[in-house]
Amino acid sequence: MNKMRKLLTAVCLAVISVLFLMTYTIIAKELPVLVNVSELSEAYHGKRVAVMGWARSSEALRGRMGSHYLKTELGDEGQTVTVFTEFPAYNIVNNRVIVQGVYHHHGRYAGYLADHFIVADALMRDWG
Repeated sequence: MNKMRKLLTAVCLAVISVLFLMTYTIIAKELPVLVNVSELSEAYHGKRVAVMGWARSSEALRGRMGSHYLKTELGDEGQTVTVFTEFPAYNIVNNRVIVQGVYHHHGRYAGYLADHFIVADALMRDWG
């Protein structure tokens, strides 16, 4: 009976450890890395990032298949990155904004080739 109890305890600990590692891995993939615009490089390609900077310009455009998107130039310390969003962002030009999304060193967005851009899932004005 004592051996069964030890075996059951070991199995339960192994299951708990596996569940913990799976949960940690899922959470770690979803959390963005806080990066300055000047630090964005090919090393961050495909990773979720959070970037803060000044919205220099913003324009509504249409993709090759007719989809609407917003293209914003985000700059800080002389460096710029293009931010693409599928949702409107009001009153952001000449204001500090925080962007969260996936960074791409090279790639396609809305059917067009682009370099050094973020596909944002969150873009908000920094009111501080």
